[in-house]
Amino acid sequence: MFKNINRLPLIAALAMSAISTTGFAQNFDTSSIKVDEGLAGRLPAKIKSAGVLTIGSDTSYAPWEFLSEKDGQTPEGIDVDIANAIGKKLGVKIDFQTSAFEAILPALGSKFDIGVSAFSITNERMNAVNFVSYADTGALWAIKAGNPAKFDPENLCGRKIAIQSGTYFERSINQENDKCKSEGKTEIEVLPFSKQPETLTRVAAGGADATVSGEAGIGYAAKQSNGVLETMEPKSGPLSKHGPNGIAVAKSDMALTELIADTINSLIADGTYKTLLDTWGIGSVIVEKALVNPEVKI
Repeated sequence: MFKNINRLPLIAALAMSAISTTGFAQNFDTSSIKVDEGLAGRLPAKIKSAGVLTIGSDTSYAPWEFLSEKDGQTPEGIDVDIANAIGKKLGVKIDFQTSAFEAILPALGSKFDIGVSAFSITNERMNAVNFVSYADTGALWAIKAGNPAKFDPENLCGRKIAIQSGTYFERSINQENDKCKSEGKTEIEVLPFSKQPETLTRVAAGGADATVSGEAGIGYAAKQSNGVLETMEPKSGPLSKHGPNGIAVAKSDMALTELIADTINSLIADGTYKTLLDTWGIGSVIVEKALVNPEVKI
């Protein structure tokens, strides 16, 4: 797959060390958030009895969720702070558990109460689970600084694209690849990885021309790469549009879904939510209102 394959582990290690979470975690202080007794009273009996809201998340997607470099175990990130704020409002503890991204939704209602992992809300996913919108985000491409591969986001045919498996972005790239095939052009070489940092490492090491993901995650990675990576905006097509991220809840549990929506809307109304997002430098992604299963075009 790669030229200079013997050098790849060393290059990848150097690239990975550049794409680090060190020193960027902002961590919003949720200690002043008071319990809303009206909301807390609506908790499902199982959660209320346990006093814990169990959350599934792929903790490898900084700055939304990642493991602290202090101990390699403590979850940090935007979604972690949002989950903690929800927990404070509801008067329960948060158990933020690491999971493979594609394993979260099938485990809702059994292993996890909710999924908080920067999920793009799509109609396909809403056929399986409920979503509560909580952010409005777009996409960004990450390329090696200086663009030595001369990557053009308007012409993906024949390119090597690293992508995280199970994401909306993977589906979008596969659709672009189908278009390349139908037009008789060179196919995209799609390089799937289980975790987003692996895609960034492959780009930084020169093993892929580009990767694409959410603007917060890609922007964060570029800032933390010490000049190894830079970003490019999608100019057209589905990747150029903004769409909602959502917290996922089991399809059978509309009561918990509506409670999560009302809790976020309470945090929006009292100003906490905007302050939390501003702490991470992404106040622009705030939604006016958290919606249950919002209408989307993807």
